[in-house]
Amino acid sequence: MLHNRKTRKVRGPMRDNSRNLSVRMTEEQYRRLQRYMELTRLKSTAYFCRLIHGNDFKGRSPKLSHALHTSVNMIYSNVRQITRHQYAKKLDTEAVAKLDFLMDKLCEEVYLLAGQK
Repeated sequence: MLHNRKTRKVRGPMRDNSRNLSVRMTEEQYRRLQRYMELTRLKSTAYFCRLIHGNDFKGRSPKLSHALHTSVNMIYSNVRQITRHQYAKKLDTEAVAKLDFLMDKLCEEVYLLAGQK
């Protein structure tokens, strides 16, 4: 006896998508909508349904995330070079310690920000 390899997904009650919506907008509004949908990675129907229901939107931009990490890493590296220089510690040990603390805090906050879902 052969079994069908595909198993059917059990769905809940069918959604009533019997209504269509036609929206007229300017070219600028349409471009803005496209950017928002790209950031949220939602298709137009899902985007408008979330908007109507008042759900939160979480933007996910790999380019922005990469740029954020790159920028923070460059700043972190530069500050580390400055604080590890022998003359910096001679000039103001307390200021160097504060810079080190602030850089660690910045990296921690960026990590937490990037991990938000």
